[in-house]
Amino acid sequence: MSSRAPGSGFAAVLRVQLRTGWKALVIWIGALLGGYIATVGAIDGLYSTPEQLATYDATVAGDPAMAAINGTPYGADTLGGVTSNEFGFISAIAIPLMGLLLVVRHTRAQEENGMLELLRSRGVGARAPWSAAATVAVLALVIVGAGMALTLIAYGEDAEGAVLYGASIAGLGIVFVGIATFVGQLLRRAGTVTGIGILILGGAYITRAIGDVRDNAWKWLSPLAWQQETRPFTDEPRVWPLLLALGVGAVLIAAGLVLVGGRDLGASMVSTRSGPARASALLRTSPGLALRMHAPSGVAWIAGAFVVAVVFGAFTDDIADAIGANPAMEAFFGGATSVNEAYVGLSLVLVVLMAIGAVGQAIWRVRSEETGGRLEPTLARSIPRPWWLASHTIVMAVFAAATLLAGAAGLEWTAGSEVEGIFAAGAAYLPALLVVLGLAVAVFGALPRSTAVIWIALGYIAFVAILGDTVSLPDWAMAISPVDAVGRVPSEDVSAAAEWILSGIGVALLAVGFTGFRVRNIPR
Repeated sequence: MSSRAPGSGFAAVLRVQLRTGWKALVIWIGALLGGYIATVGAIDGLYSTPEQLATYDATVAGDPAMAAINGTPYGADTLGGVTSNEFGFISAIAIPLMGLLLVVRHTRAQEENGMLELLRSRGVGARAPWSAAATVAVLALVIVGAGMALTLIAYGEDAEGAVLYGASIAGLGIVFVGIATFVGQLLRRAGTVTGIGILILGGAYITRAIGDVRDNAWKWLSPLAWQQETRPFTDEPRVWPLLLALGVGAVLIAAGLVLVGGRDLGASMVSTRSGPARASALLRTSPGLALRMHAPSGVAWIAGAFVVAVVFGAFTDDIADAIGANPAMEAFFGGATSVNEAYVGLSLVLVVLMAIGAVGQAIWRVRSEETGGRLEPTLARSIPRPWWLASHTIVMAVFAAATLLAGAAGLEWTAGSEVEGIFAAGAAYLPALLVVLGLAVAVFGALPRSTAVIWIALGYIAFVAILGDTVSLPDWAMAISPVDAVGRVPSEDVSAAAEWILSGIGVALLAVGFTGFRVRNIPR
């Protein structure tokens, strides 16, 4: 054991992380604040009078579909409340992922590829990288929260409510900073830590949705509910849910920092089972290795999509009954059948976003093979580059498609009695998924240092799907999203021409990726 203090070298590591990770910080902060500012501006134009805000509040206040997707719309008669509701899905997914991924990329990912060993050899203590990563992530979340608060204040919103909202957003992210820090001591692999964090986020989303739709205590199991229950834009804002989030985040971060001081570099608190002395025949092939690499996270995405779809499908009757009792909402949706179809369509979009997330995580895992120094010796053997990339591409495609279809099957199971053709409607998004997969492979093959583009694409697709109509994006901006090109099935008919065009674009992008990978330098 080294005699140096576990926290020594904090300032040096902090500078290194800021210097090497500033691009990711700029992307996260810029994308979230840019999307939020655009949403506030659009909503301010759409609901510019108290009467219009009151009408919005009367429309969504008792809408369980809105509660399931975005959360309970507290204070929806104010600009801040409307924006909080409309931006609710984006913030519920992006903010936790931001806190989770910023910590993992500078800790377990660096420990896995040997970079932390180099830092530790220069007199850096065991806790310094983890405390620096948590500090960077917390500061980034505070900047996002402060930016949202300042935006609302600039548009005339009450400062007290705006500040509480921004703080609650930062508090939500800090909980997942704590989860990453704590779980990162229990498990060795960065991908596994990220996968557990995503599963926790999925569970939090489901419990929050159940609690909001059924109006029960389930939501208090979810950090997402702690954020919305601050109720910053109502007459009775509450600070204690924010303190709960900050307290849980602080305890998890502290526990993680205590644990990291008691383990060896590259080890974990949960011991891993030793593998066999010799690899099986399957693992001695490129497809077998690709399957082994992607299977844990792929299975998690499939299971998560199925569970989310089953739960959201089970809400169909409740939502139809609630909207049927509200003539304004029923007229807006066009009748009971249209209500069910519209709700199932929104649920399918959530499943599609999960399938795209599976692609994003998988391509990052492929990229880590190169940055971690494992790809070069692999290709030094008699393994053709196209065959290696094809193995991973096929496995990624199978797991992503299975995630989409599992979600569609879950919706068919619990909502199929109300809406016909749900599984076929889910399958209609396969060409859109092929475009995203093609983009991921194209970027990895031709521009490997820009692999973050896939997450930017996911964010843009989610923004268009959830907020495109709200912010009145032009048609060409909407059409960029392959999910929007398919349409809102099952309530809309699928265009065969659009399906073929998307398939062609996906194949062309795959060709670009394979060509670039065949001729570029490795590593790059």
